Amino acid sequence: MRVLVWFGFVGGLWAQPFPGTAALERGGDLSLAMLDGIDRYLDRAAVGRKAAGPERMRELIGVVDARVPFTELRAGGWPVLAGLDAEGVVRQPAGRPTRCWIAMEEVKSPGAGELVFQPALLGLEPVGKGRHARREHLYRMAYPLGRHVLGFEVQMVLAAVDYCVARGLPVRVSGQGEGAVVALYSTYVDDRIEEGRVGPLPDAGPLWRNIWKGAGEIESTRVKRVEAAPESGLTASEAHFQQMVEFCQKLLRQAERRRGEWWAKADLTTPAAWAKSKAPYLAHYVNEGTGAIALDGRGKVESRRIYDAVDYTGWEVTVPVAGEVFGYGILLVPKGMKPGERRPLVVAQHGLEGRPQDLIQPADAKAAQVYGRFAARLVERGFIVYAPQNPYIHGDRFRRLQRKANPLGLTLYSFIVAQHKATLDWLEKLPMVDGDRIGFYGLSYGGRTAMLVPPVEPRYKVVICSGNFNEWTWKIASNEAPYSYLFTQEYEMFDFNQGNTFGHYELAALMAPRAFMVERGHADGVGIDEWVSYEYAKVRRLYAHWGLGEKTTIEYFPGPHQIWGVGTFAFLHQQLRWP
Repeated sequence: MRVLVWFGFVGGLWAQPFPGTAALERGGDLSLAMLDGIDRYLDRAAVGRKAAGPERMRELIGVVDARVPFTELRAGGWPVLAGLDAEGVVRQPAGRPTRCWIAMEEVKSPGAGELVFQPALLGLEPVGKGRHARREHLYRMAYPLGRHVLGFEVQMVLAAVDYCVARGLPVRVSGQGEGAVVALYSTYVDDRIEEGRVGPLPDAGPLWRNIWKGAGEIESTRVKRVEAAPESGLTASEAHFQQMVEFCQKLLRQAERRRGEWWAKADLTTPAAWAKSKAPYLAHYVNEGTGAIALDGRGKVESRRIYDAVDYTGWEVTVPVAGEVFGYGILLVPKGMKPGERRPLVVAQHGLEGRPQDLIQPADAKAAQVYGRFAARLVERGFIVYAPQNPYIHGDRFRRLQRKANPLGLTLYSFIVAQHKATLDWLEKLPMVDGDRIGFYGLSYGGRTAMLVPPVEPRYKVVICSGNFNEWTWKIASNEAPYSYLFTQEYEMFDFNQGNTFGHYELAALMAPRAFMVERGHADGVGIDEWVSYEYAKVRRLYAHWGLGEKTTIEYFPGPHQIWGVGTFAFLHQQLRWP
């Protein structure tokens, strides 16, 4: 291994900028400054936001399943969906009912002739090995399947509305605490409810109140804001909670079939046919998957030299993206390049809580073992290398950005995609870069970036996903698999309705027929070989069908969650035609 010399100070000769860029003089932690810029962007984007209309809101909270009609009332609940009932209390008046009241608050004295439904809502009891609250646990598995804990509870209300309206009874709904949220959305999405009396809404912070594209004040003349009053004392039982869990797990088992149905209009007979039919799928992925922000093109690229090794030189670089949002990374250029020579570029992407420096000169033994200096090794092989700083760093600091972004129809990857696009706009114009030979290689969260960014960035001609490729819907929504994100601290992994639209095979198909590779350690705890192999077999079949089997491969190695850098390096050399 060659000895690398790092000049950490930023003054004088060693800090000189890369040719054609301005001097980078900003100090401090640039990754923190990046998160601050994204935060301010989101604050501005939220101003004046209007709530989606009732029809669209039904989709966004997962009120999409047909309800089960019922004709007989029972004291402990009522049917809602096939496989899911409402649990609660039904109070019938002494005589014939004349109106209905669906109450998610304390009910002391119903009016004369009032038929009362009191659904029990999920509580906050910790469950599973993740010890998340019941509401969050259900949210995590429902959200990527196009459902929502709020939607299930709205369906319970609407099932009671169905019963009442079928009998010509006027309906009012009321709620306090969590019930106020359910009452508000029930009234908003169903105009059969004559009045919704809504107490003060609880804080929007908890994960289970996250609604994709759900930002904006809900306005309805049928919604009446009332003062705080006693909340309902009814909480869903364990049996009722498990019924909801099983409803979601059934959706999970059906997700692959539903993805197949949704992709039925995709013409994958030939690469040319796919290119013609891909547009609506790509548009849906952008609009309903990652979200997108517009580049504004203002500002200057700034840089300073920080590495001077035997084989290459390295510069810290910042690239303007949109307002205060900027991209940041490290550019490594091989020494000894001839005037006018153009070489392939590889973008090397770190994982969770990583930094570009970890791929070049790691500061600790763990980073050295996980990344194996793969950015430095690639530039030593003669590739130009760029290592971006992605914003999944600083723990909850970045996760809170995802929570702020989702209600606006954005995700963290709205910004990551924009950063990559702006950076490639600059890199491909450099005289030593061959813009037709650009590859991407990422590990872990960097492997997730390999799945999410290249579908909308065609300049990545070769893509390598390491330590991430999976049967993704099972990975995030399974209630049984021990490596499911259902049980972990990460709460930014859940994308609304992803399971019914884009698994990892479908994302790879959006990149096809570009070169695509998976790197998989047998002992990598992000999943199991069986899941990875099952999903990759679909990718392999597509490329083989097109007669392009040489443009895709998978390498298994006897190791854990790390860069192996054997078959992947050979793949980069072959597909990027270097040397």
